[in-house]
Amino acid sequence: MKNFAAAASVLVLVLAAGCVEDPSEEVLSDQENIEDLIENSSVAGMDPLDGRGESQGKGDTVEPPEHWWRELVSEGSVEVIMENDPEAGICTLTVRHQLAAEFNIDLSDDGVINPAQKPISDQRTRRLIVERTGSQSDPYGGWELTHITPAQFSLDSGLEQEVYVSSMAVYSGDQLLWECSDPETFYSVEDGLPVLEPGTSVRLEAQVLHTAPLYEPACFVFAHGPCPLWPRHWMNDSGLWGDRVAGDGIYSYEWYVEASSDHWFVAVDVIDAETMNDETQDDYDSGAWGIMALRSQ
Repeated sequence: MKNFAAAASVLVLVLAAGCVEDPSEEVLSDQENIEDLIENSSVAGMDPLDGRGESQGKGDTVEPPEHWWRELVSEGSVEVIMENDPEAGICTLTVRHQLAAEFNIDLSDDGVINPAQKPISDQRTRRLIVERTGSQSDPYGGWELTHITPAQFSLDSGLEQEVYVSSMAVYSGDQLLWECSDPETFYSVEDGLPVLEPGTSVRLEAQVLHTAPLYEPACFVFAHGPCPLWPRHWMNDSGLWGDRVAGDGIYSYEWYVEASSDHWFVAVDVIDAETMNDETQDDYDSGAWGIMALRSQ
């Protein structure tokens, strides 16, 4: 009996030891869980808008360069600002992401690609709403991303920004899928984002603002997304390539969505004509809005 009692005591100790919390299983704070959620979300990303640009469109005094593209140098720091205490179970966030890149530009139409570079320092900003819908033991501590605003791209170089996007809309044929005239507007991740079906015709429309135009046209407007060949294409207001009314201030680009298993970041990108007019001046000026468009399941 004594041996049995001793063995039972050892068994109790072993079972108790097995119930002790593993110190390696760290319990993350709400902020850490939320930051992990944002980092791994498929719809919270903000594309750097790098890659080749299409050279089309003719102006009276300025033409797009023969070759130009943005080349990403580095993705800088990410700042996540919590606008209220997450203890409430719902939290609004501001996410700021720095970006360093080069604007490669070749104005000489000589058959040789030998671009000069202009430095780019941009800040991408987006606001998000997250809600606690589960328990601490669930993925990301039970937090879920429920709403996002469009991402805004603005200069962070110290130069004065003069070009801005002022509205953006996505159509499938003549059906409006999504529109925005205020980048502070929140859209539901579940049912407020545009859904783009591969193979369907999609039109992106935008209006832009230039505060101190020097040339005609004052700026060039580009669509970025699941477009053919290059990631960025010239948008026009001349009644061509999907544009409905020439000269009405609405720039358009229409295309057939390419097949992909991923969601797409669709953006309107406006570049000052002054930036496109030389290879040497440190005068890069651009602004953009972007939203994540979903591929249907």
